[in-house]
Amino acid sequence: MSFALIFIIGICIIQVMMIIIFVTYYQKWVTKMNGMLISMSLGMTVGILMGTILGVILHGNMFESTVYAIIIGISVGFVAGIPIGLPAIIDGILSGLMGGMMGAMLGDMVAMSKPDATIKLMSFLVTMILVLVLYAAEESVNRKSKLAFSFFKHPFILIFIITILFIGLNYIDAI
Repeated sequence: MSFALIFIIGICIIQVMMIIIFVTYYQKWVTKMNGMLISMSLGMTVGILMGTILGVILHGNMFESTVYAIIIGISVGFVAGIPIGLPAIIDGILSGLMGGMMGAMLGDMVAMSKPDATIKLMSFLVTMILVLVLYAAEESVNRKSKLAFSFFKHPFILIFIITILFIGLNYIDAI
């Protein structure tokens, strides 16, 4: 695996873990609707990203890439929905299933034309969506109780840093 792929997967894992830990810690203040949104978003984005990566890596073996991506998406959606309740678990599982299928199809279809650009673009979009999900979770908690620590005291700096990292990723090496 290349450094770029390890970096992309690492960033995704860190973001997902931060969101799940945050929601678990503040589960009393996260509304059911926001919890469902969070579990759906995590299941879908991780399923799409991992499906795209696996579709490119396992090009020509659509069955394996689809099954692995679905398992990963379902697992993340399930774990993200546990602190909220059964409706969030069901939403997370179904979104992970759908994201895994779509990502595997995307990765398999574009594997021959521009796989590197596709993976980097999808990972950038997923990273930004996960930043928005964390922001939505913090807003939901902030409405009911004041947080001592916030990731978004300066949101534009965070977005700027992520953008610079992904632009630099273009110049490091190919996936």
